[in-house]
Amino acid sequence: MAEQILVLTANPDLRATAERWCSAVGVAPLAESGIGPARRFWGSAGAVVIGEDLVPDIAAAGWPRRDHVHLIVRDRERWWRDAVRIGAVGVLQADDGDAAGVAALAQVVEGGAEGCSVVVIGGRGGVGATTFACALAQEAAARDLSSVVIDADPLGPGADVVLGSENVHGLRWSALDSAAGLVAPDALAGTLPVRDGVATIAWAADDPEPALPTAAGSVWSAAVRRFDLVVVDHPRAAVDDAWSIEVLGGSVLTVLVVGDDIAGLASARRQASRLQDHAASVVAVMGGRRAGLGRAAVEKTIGLPVVGVIGHDRRVRAAIDHGRGPVRSRALKRPARDILDLVGLG
Repeated sequence: MAEQILVLTANPDLRATAERWCSAVGVAPLAESGIGPARRFWGSAGAVVIGEDLVPDIAAAGWPRRDHVHLIVRDRERWWRDAVRIGAVGVLQADDGDAAGVAALAQVVEGGAEGCSVVVIGGRGGVGATTFACALAQEAAARDLSSVVIDADPLGPGADVVLGSENVHGLRWSALDSAAGLVAPDALAGTLPVRDGVATIAWAADDPEPALPTAAGSVWSAAVRRFDLVVVDHPRAAVDDAWSIEVLGGSVLTVLVVGDDIAGLASARRQASRLQDHAASVVAVMGGRRAGLGRAAVEKTIGLPVVGVIGHDRRVRAAIDHGRGPVRSRALKRPARDILDLVGLG
């Protein structure tokens, strides 16, 4: 019973939502419409999801408190007090989408294990943020870590193009939009294009209107539960939308890739300020140049520690053009190693 999820509700809509979350984490739910038949499973189930309609019955029954109890409701604010009263650890709103519910149940089924999510974002256009994101994932793969690059920038060069996996068979964003939240993390990983040990979640080349889909939160959540390293290639323009706030706040580290020039640093300083409002931790990786301002001046200007320097290497562009990806370059290997060491992925 340790991985069985008890669903307690007589409301068909709440029950359908809870059962969908159970399916997403690969567990068949044990559903009961009343508390009588459910009493014998209360202590042995791995998790319990209680519909708002049965909360009064549970409270009146006086059952012993247990771990991993969640409420599924239609108005979260109304039910917090009742959640505390019956010992629930979370209140999940049914119409908020599937990401939160799936993540809550996955922590039970998968023992709470999660990978490391790192966001990479450019201080301005053209500094090589996508290239560095891909180099980071390739270096992780070289350390025998499972890694995926989530391409969240529809106007960028394409992480799959940089990695040389644009022609590798696998699902792209348009297909994942309808499936995310309804598949287990292992199943998601099995659908993605992979090259040289690095999976990608990107747009198809012929997608007429590439845009981050509504299921992006579920995709990111599933990826974090399946891969050792999730690298999010984040667009520069938007960091205040709901998805960005979730990903920035839930990632171990956000890396701002900055240029070593006055104009680029002015833009990077504004970006750093915006990121610090939402991200758990923000550092910078600097693109070095011979006549540049130098690390100390960059740190002072943007107000972030520079933890790595990307050296100039003319071979990087040729390597990408030939589908080999960027990490063969020592100029990118060094800062990628610095970031992996910083987040403890040695």
